[in-house]
Amino acid sequence: MRKLSQNTATLVAKAVSSTIRADKASVAALDALIADGFDKPTDFVSPKSDGSTVSVEEFNALNGAIVLGFNADIQKLLEKPVKSLTDAQKTTRRYWQQQIGARRNDFKRQLTKRLDADNSDGAGARNRTVEQRIRDNLNDVIKVCQSAEEPTFDVTDMVNKVKAALAVLK
Repeated sequence: MRKLSQNTATLVAKAVSSTIRADKASVAALDALIADGFDKPTDFVSPKSDGSTVSVEEFNALNGAIVLGFNADIQKLLEKPVKSLTDAQKTTRRYWQQQIGARRNDFKRQLTKRLDADNSDGAGARNRTVEQRIRDNLNDVIKVCQSAEEPTFDVTDMVNKVKAALAVLK
């Protein structure tokens, strides 16, 4: 029979405690974002994307607030011009740039869950209209195309065609 060591039990308890603190902090941050007017999931989408309801300034302010949660070394790295970085620093910088988007999407997902919970029918995210599902999927295609590192197709042509398909939905 297996037995947890005291060290393992302590580490598990610490991890659970940290998660609970993080969850409470996320709820408080989301409440504040909603109070400041960021009350639609589309407020967390880049203003360069179709369907976004946020200005460039608002989007940059949100990203800046996220960066403030990173340690000082990461903040400094993100401020440096890309051309001044070594290859290793560029890789690290790219990772943290992605983390900005990941954290922003965490808030978007939390808001979506909260709004879905408020729906009286209880159907949640699966109750989107056909048009919304198509729009979301086409926007995802654009994001994937734009982040493709070595595409085997013409990204610009693909994005333009997907945007044309989005225009049909309007």
